[in-house]
Amino acid sequence: MSLSYSVPLSAQHSIPKQELMDRREKLFQKIGEGIGILWGAELPNTPTRFNQAPDLYYLCGLEDPNAILLVVGNTKEVIFFSKKATERDLRWNGPTAWTIPSIKTSHGIDQLRPYEDFWEVLAQKCGPETTIYLPLDPIDKIDKARDEVYHTEFQLLKHPIKNTPFWRKAVSTIREVFPLASLQNINPLLDELRQIKTPYEIEQLKMSGKIGIEGVEEAIKDTKPGLYEYELEAITSFHYTKMGARGAAFAPIVASGPMTYTIHYEANNRKLEKDDYVLMDYGCNYNYYTSDITRVWPVSGKFTMEEEKMYQCILDARNAIITSMKPGVSFGELRAIAYEVYKKNGYTDKKLSWDGYIGHFIGISVHDVGNPDDSCILKAGMVFNVEPVLDDPIKKRHMRLEDTVLITEQGAINLTEGVSAELPAIYKLMKQKGLTGN
Repeated sequence: MSLSYSVPLSAQHSIPKQELMDRREKLFQKIGEGIGILWGAELPNTPTRFNQAPDLYYLCGLEDPNAILLVVGNTKEVIFFSKKATERDLRWNGPTAWTIPSIKTSHGIDQLRPYEDFWEVLAQKCGPETTIYLPLDPIDKIDKARDEVYHTEFQLLKHPIKNTPFWRKAVSTIREVFPLASLQNINPLLDELRQIKTPYEIEQLKMSGKIGIEGVEEAIKDTKPGLYEYELEAITSFHYTKMGARGAAFAPIVASGPMTYTIHYEANNRKLEKDDYVLMDYGCNYNYYTSDITRVWPVSGKFTMEEEKMYQCILDARNAIITSMKPGVSFGELRAIAYEVYKKNGYTDKKLSWDGYIGHFIGISVHDVGNPDDSCILKAGMVFNVEPVLDDPIKKRHMRLEDTVLITEQGAINLTEGVSAELPAIYKLMKQKGLTGN
């Protein structure tokens, strides 16, 4: 019996064809007569949900593991290479690009080829001195920025066997096969495109933000002494899944008591005590677009005076930054605005209280492309996670708030506002019944 797996596109999320074609056209304008190559994410060894490499997914919207995308500048051809699915593959793993009735109609892909054909096709399309654009930096992930991936890969360089990342091997091989070709880094070209969100992307980020903050607020409502951190994680995760998210955008941080001082605490296994406060840093992956939200709240329903002072400082800093965000403003100016808030609240020692960090870009990756240094200027279409931080190293306390903010021509829109982060609103929210009836 022959197995036929043709899943209608209406049953899957698919980036609109015109959206994909518009993105690729912008890349074609940048590479001219050159050739662009992008590598897909490798299939993980553990049974976790697969997430495609952001750059490749951004341009083709296809999720096949170990895929390759080839874009040919002089003919504007788009060729997608992946493993040709066998009946066993389809039975075990489900649909692939090979089961789409017409990949040209749905995704604007000119050719679908098995990846065994890659070198033959590349040789046909590539002249001896062609400029080839390909990743010359680590490939980012939905939950890791390039610099974070680089740090992991740097540690692997010390390993006697597992010491060469896939993308480095690819660069080396292409240099050997095409010694006269000029190899250029495709990452800056795509970074420039990814940093300015399209209307389609903004809609996905709005929904991701809405689902993300709603899940965190359910955890706030359910908080009481005696619960475990992982129970709050479960409540939030349930909401994300129920509302149609693909799942978590990154490993959640649910820290209480002394664990709040550990920046990326992920054990989430401590029992809440009445004098604790909770710091939750979590977000969802909605159609590959991420949210990243941090809220802080007291287990008892009321902060101490000292905790309220810390909280009010980061809340005031958050509000001042967001109010000031508009096209033409630099991140240096935003840091200066935040510093004045810290100074007003008595937190002037940068080494002990605040190190100048105010957040990161966000999009198809949680820590999305772009470097928000002092000279970086805000533009309409950018989406930035505002994240003021405050530390008390003597008492080992840490607080931060985090929201996803869209820059428009008129100013900033907080996509993760939800219920107000003002203290009266948080205290009121904690009195409401949550999903478990607490």
